[in-house]
Amino acid sequence: MTPLRLDAPAKLNLSLSITGRRRDGYHELASVFVLLDLADRLLLLPGAPGLRIEGTHKIPHGAANLAWRGLVAGLGAEPDLACLALEKVIPIAAGLGGGSSDAAAAWRLGRRWTGGDETQPPASLAGIGADVPFFAAQVPAAYVAGIGELIEPLPPPDAPPHVVLALPSFGLSTAAVFAELRRSDWSAAPPRTLEPGHNDLLAAARRLRPEIDDLLRLMLDAGADPHLTGSGPAFFALTGDPQRATSIGSRLRAKGVRVIAARLRQRPASIEAIEEEG
Repeated sequence: MTPLRLDAPAKLNLSLSITGRRRDGYHELASVFVLLDLADRLLLLPGAPGLRIEGTHKIPHGAANLAWRGLVAGLGAEPDLACLALEKVIPIAAGLGGGSSDAAAAWRLGRRWTGGDETQPPASLAGIGADVPFFAAQVPAAYVAGIGELIEPLPPPDAPPHVVLALPSFGLSTAAVFAELRRSDWSAAPPRTLEPGHNDLLAAARRLRPEIDDLLRLMLDAGADPHLTGSGPAFFALTGDPQRATSIGSRLRAKGVRVIAARLRQRPASIEAIEEEG
């Protein structure tokens, strides 16, 4: 078998509304998702079955790892003579969807490995993570509804704006943020636009970690228009001016804030076959 490589991009929620709660306890949402050029990298290659993780992030191995679960779903069984390597770049527990993106990318690799169809992701992928169906849909932007399984593609921006990501020193559990969510935090579904809007999870995140307000103030002082992505705690600012993006990032770094510069993607990642030399 030929080794296969695929990037797993991060995402932003440009807007996110909680619109209801089902009888099974899951919250229903309406959100505009976009892909970033910030990405993990996955490599599926022949060898003893297993998962190899590179990077400084502490994430689980084996069956608890979302990428591994995605691979098993794509292959239809535990891998036999296939090794998955994961180069972890996307910050974890930040609201950027890294684990779900890894799961979707691994599912695609598994489907390609077995000659299966990777263009029709099953609804069962939502059982791995609510964001997995979006990443598996292979679109750069989408309006996502339900519990994450309803995907309506949106056209990507003609001129991708610059993205300034600001990350505090702590992470936030998605489950903890949703557990803190109150009915008064909910709002109506957002418009289908790529303009940043409201995030209903912000109030819950601020109640859990009041230090978030410090990061908000620093971003405002740096000239940014900050918005929470996902359940946080990462914030982002968009601008079409590269000099303004550089200025915002420099001011935040001077205050000790971890900053990542990125751009919105205009197309999804494609699987690359790695041919052996000679």
